[in-house]
Amino acid sequence: MELRENIIQCAIKCFEKDGLHFTMNDIARDMHIAKKTIYGLFETKEDLLCAMLDTGFAKIHADKKRILQSDLAIADKLEKVMIAMPDQYSVLDFRKLSELEGKYPAAHALLIRHLENDWEPVNALIEEGIRQGIIQNVSIPLFRSIFTASIEAFLFGDVLEKETISYAEALDELMRILMNGIRKDTHEKNQ
Repeated sequence: MELRENIIQCAIKCFEKDGLHFTMNDIARDMHIAKKTIYGLFETKEDLLCAMLDTGFAKIHADKKRILQSDLAIADKLEKVMIAMPDQYSVLDFRKLSELEGKYPAAHALLIRHLENDWEPVNALIEEGIRQGIIQNVSIPLFRSIFTASIEAFLFGDVLEKETISYAEALDELMRILMNGIRKDTHEKNQ
């Protein structure tokens, strides 16, 4: 299993450098192993991409679990858990995933499944925040749809490139808007 993890980590570094244009040859060269060794563990590059996604989301879920178990206030937990990103992944340019759907449809479908599943802890935080009066009574499915649609737009659209903003910065801004709205001051709404 260690070799498999090392290949995945090397592939992540190659993705950081070349986006989806990295090759199995790049990984073999960087790891000083035969390409045949890689193909013994991953039949295709798409299989490797799926393993990278599974590994990344496993780390994100571990990060979320740590946040959920912390002593943070509910609103702070919600904000952090929704955009949880291990340090290793915060440096990646996720805009490079824009070609995923066309070239690697199984990996794209897996990414969408990861984005749309495992919302139970977030739902529970929102519900608790509503009960405590910290969070407005909102439609949780609508909130989730807004969030996931925004993430998909960041990953597969060109909004980040047009705005020259990183994925991490976009996540922070998204959460600021979702948690605080766009109104500057509640008193200004009647003026």
